[in-house]
Amino acid sequence: MLRSLGAKAEWLANSQILINGSTLRSYEIPYDIGSKYRTVGLLAAPLLYRFGQAVIPKSTGRPINRWIDTWKQLGIEYYEDARFMYLKSGRPAAGDVHFKTSTHTGTDNAILTAIALPRETVISNASQASEVDDLIAFCNKMGAEVKRTDSRSIKIAGKNIFNGAKFKVQNDITEAIMFAAAAIITKGNIRILGVDKTTLTAFTNVLAKINCHFEFLNNEFRVWYGGDDMNPVNINTSPAPGFLTDWKPYLVLMLGKAVGDSLVHDTVFVDRFDFLKDLNRMGANIDLFKPSEAGLTPVISDDNYDYEKLGEPSTVTKVHGPVQLKAARLYIDNLKSGAVLILAALSAAGKSEIGGYKIIETGFDNILGKLSGLGAKIYVD
Repeated sequence: MLRSLGAKAEWLANSQILINGSTLRSYEIPYDIGSKYRTVGLLAAPLLYRFGQAVIPKSTGRPINRWIDTWKQLGIEYYEDARFMYLKSGRPAAGDVHFKTSTHTGTDNAILTAIALPRETVISNASQASEVDDLIAFCNKMGAEVKRTDSRSIKIAGKNIFNGAKFKVQNDITEAIMFAAAAIITKGNIRILGVDKTTLTAFTNVLAKINCHFEFLNNEFRVWYGGDDMNPVNINTSPAPGFLTDWKPYLVLMLGKAVGDSLVHDTVFVDRFDFLKDLNRMGANIDLFKPSEAGLTPVISDDNYDYEKLGEPSTVTKVHGPVQLKAARLYIDNLKSGAVLILAALSAAGKSEIGGYKIIETGFDNILGKLSGLGAKIYVD
């Protein structure tokens, strides 16, 4: 996408990239490139800053109504057609940004849009995700003035001059959790380096509850199976600093080893349960039902969900354990939950065949190589 706009993007080494926007020549992202990625909308703010307008392809990902609301609240002129979103710098509005429901990338978009507006903006009910704090630190390094005034509030003083910067992006939290889950379900012992323990508090709290072993030593996170029975647990997924929905597949897989029944209630998304059918095909015993059927209150965080039309969604997973998974032929079609199928295959009796694994490689760096280095027997043809 950057190159299609005339910018330079060059890989200097594995996981290190040099980006230079001085040669930008276009504010319109080609549809065949940009429509593949929901996050294409994050490029709207820098294009508005450089050109005063942006043409952004619509993607087939999750709705971005909160992004659109933010642009309008901040005085950006917006309209759309079947394929594109059209944005133009208008007269900066006096309003601030308030999110009805905390949103991670929505907060990212609000920050990127507001840092170049000629006034002060306050974002309330902002995401507390550590990646948002990474973005704040990066923007400030480039000359922006962004700070958290409390856990859910971010204040931005707009600037019109920015400079280059060198920045190290934090390590992927979900990848660390994926490897921790791999150790638990295969009865292993793993050391994960480069981990900030403050970003894993919600996960390690659950590890303690289900009787799994872990410790931190400086930036090292060690997780191991101690041979004890694992306890069942009831967990609600929620935005940061809670237990994130992205971690749910790994928790569900681990709870299949617990002695007893566990409940996992997703209070963020209504449709991230595609992996359950594959786990059940492998011998898991997992049910999906409505919160009220479990004596829980339904929580709908998706602003676009039509409760009156669609009714109460099935967002509670009941995991019966313990079970021994068996090998199966699987196909990965989803990055968010695909890696859990690889872990399930590692803990299953027999040899599994998995198609579509290249999707996982787009989200996890050298995942098959790292797992093989830990002793997994993985063959690719």
